[in-house]
Amino acid sequence: PRSASPPQLLYLHSSQSSSQLVIVAQRKLETQLESYSVPFVKIDGMEPEKKEVRKAIWEMSDQKPGTYPILVDMVNGKCYAGDDLQASQDTGSLQTALTTSYGSSA
Repeated sequence: PRSASPPQLLYLHSSQSSSQLVIVAQRKLETQLESYSVPFVKIDGMEPEKKEVRKAIWEMSDQKPGTYPILVDMVNGKCYAGDDLQASQDTGSLQTALTTSYGSSA
């Protein structure tokens, strides 16, 4: 039997957001993810073929449709969005959780 692909880190973003808050939050998150050197899958919620995935992420994270950015840690079954996401970035707990689960390539 084929082995299942390892759990992934999913990053839901919007390529067409007009909200300055969203744009800033996405930029900050992307910069941090790259600095952690963890592998992540970037999902553009604006792409029609990503509609189902986007809907599933909103349901899973208990966020209302249109919420960006959202980070889904499939290893720990944890979702980060809004204030939780900001707080976990600022305290460093996000980096710890992700580098522990996904390993750092640095």
